[in-house]
Amino acid sequence: MNAASGLNMKVGRFSKFAVRAGVLGMGLLVLVGCKNQQHEDQVTQLNSEVTSLKEEKAQLEATNNSLQAQLAARPVTPPPAAPQSGDQGWGSDTGANNRPIRPAQRDVVIEVAGDVLFASGQVTLGASGKKELDKVATTIKNKYSGHDIRIEGYTDTDPIRKAKFSSNEALSKARAEAVENYLSSKGVNNSMSTVGRGAAKPRATKAASRRVEIVILGNR
Repeated sequence: MNAASGLNMKVGRFSKFAVRAGVLGMGLLVLVGCKNQQHEDQVTQLNSEVTSLKEEKAQLEATNNSLQAQLAARPVTPPPAAPQSGDQGWGSDTGANNRPIRPAQRDVVIEVAGDVLFASGQVTLGASGKKELDKVATTIKNKYSGHDIRIEGYTDTDPIRKAKFSSNEALSKARAEAVENYLSSKGVNNSMSTVGRGAAKPRATKAASRRVEIVILGNR
């Protein structure tokens, strides 16, 4: 092989390399251009979404301001007065521990928490229970001396674990009788009866379910 032939071969190889390099470079430019276009499209879309959210926020704020203005312009209606039964002064006499006193049709019901009256599982009145019943006795003698009284005992749903009482009904009955005896000892000479309701008419909590209701019957 002479020098001219060798030179021609080298020139040919260089030409092929140059062509390949040019094609590769053009491909890279196209790829970069595509990526840039995709990025711009994404930015445009995000900007559009941000603008839409801002407009929606402005609408919500305007609606909220309008509703607040309407609410402020509405007249304030006072709550209805609590219903009274029989004597109008009874509703203000709530006694210790804010015991509920409520009318039931023509009856008046005084509810005393069982945990105030008795220790757990017991039927002997404690000091706080006696103090509470002292106020009940005074109210009955002063305002309801001519009314019959029904004393209802209630328990929670826990089963009885002590052999002294066969059921929750028996325990609640014994507690109602303890309340009756104490009221009698304090001079309440109304005709009184007792009933043990057990776990009937449960309340939202077990503590609220344990209670004694003193029902002052209305005139029949």
